[in-house]
Amino acid sequence: MDGDDFNALFLPLAERAAIIEFDKNDAGLDAQDSALVEKVFAERGGASYFLVVARASPEGSTAHNSLLSEQRGRAVMDHLSKTFQDPDLEREVGLLWLGEEYAQLNADFCAWSRSGGAECDPKAINRSAFLAWIDCRI
Repeated sequence: MDGDDFNALFLPLAERAAIIEFDKNDAGLDAQDSALVEKVFAERGGASYFLVVARASPEGSTAHNSLLSEQRGRAVMDHLSKTFQDPDLEREVGLLWLGEEYAQLNADFCAWSRSGGAECDPKAINRSAFLAWIDCRI
């Protein structure tokens, strides 16, 4: 499955999902990021699983970006754990981290609910974590 096909799987979630944009070479959540994570997590809508797909843009080395995307996914999970203290969280949240070589988002995703500045381009949108409640087995 190529990157565009993989990303197309998420298009039906446009109204339910959000994208947390990270600063370049950073995996920390700021106040705006944290608020959006909490908002999306609180709007479960009857779904069973919370999906976090963390990414890295092609800036920097492949190995560094792979680690950075993992750190971004774990930052979201750590925030959820501290904020919601849900004993079922480990079973409800699915983490996936994609380095720069996998499924880069295009600028169309800049129109989605997202944290970050007003400007958006493919590099910025790929320094991110995609969040959505879904109702399927993963």
